[in-house]
Amino acid sequence: MVKEEVRTSRAASRKRKRLLRTLMALVLIASLVGVIALAALMDSKDTKTALPETDEIATEMVGSDSEEEPLVEEAKDVVYIGAPYTKVYADDRVTVVYEADLGDRYERLETVSGFVKLQLNERLTGWVTEERVTTETSAATDEEITSAWQSVMPAASASTLELLGKDRESVRAELGAPKAVQRDQVNEYHFYDGFFLMMRDGKVKAIDWDKQPVASPELKASSDQASGSWYEGETMQLKLFPYSGIMRVRVEQK
Repeated sequence: MVKEEVRTSRAASRKRKRLLRTLMALVLIASLVGVIALAALMDSKDTKTALPETDEIATEMVGSDSEEEPLVEEAKDVVYIGAPYTKVYADDRVTVVYEADLGDRYERLETVSGFVKLQLNERLTGWVTEERVTTETSAATDEEITSAWQSVMPAASASTLELLGKDRESVRAELGAPKAVQRDQVNEYHFYDGFFLMMRDGKVKAIDWDKQPVASPELKASSDQASGSWYEGETMQLKLFPYSGIMRVRVEQK
């Protein structure tokens, strides 16, 4: 009987020891987890980040009503050259840098003491006398301009007008290298069989056909003078410059 009690007492003692070891292990694990969590928290506070400190980040959903309104380009102050062979001067208003044609269209930058400052191309400005510019034009459609051009040049191909606005590389790919190239302060002139291209800022601004029979289209001109006629369209212009019983025909992109 005594032996049985001793065995029971020993078993209970062993059970208490196992329970105590288990509790100590759990306490140790919990302490270790706490230390790791505390270290991670301290590290996150010290770490620099590129993200904003606030969660107020603006997000725009595709198709939402928060789309930005398109920027409206400020209208330019545009004037036209009112007479052929208009001299364009440098800033000294004495040195001639260019000779503008009737109907040439430029942005007016300012007017000072009877002179108008024009933006001739992306890099160059020049001055003309105020009486040589105008803002008055008559308006025709581009279809009427094309029809008027075909009436004075019935043998020309309408597909040639597709060159307007093309860059130098596209023209070379389509037509090959020009037979000759001339330059002035404002433009380049690339000569091909039967016509030449006037390029400004790297793109075809106008197409000219020289030595054509003198003719007049049945269309009201914006300006009709002995030395030239100018017909204004929506995005195109037609210009006729007679000389010595023949004329030069120009279709120009505005």
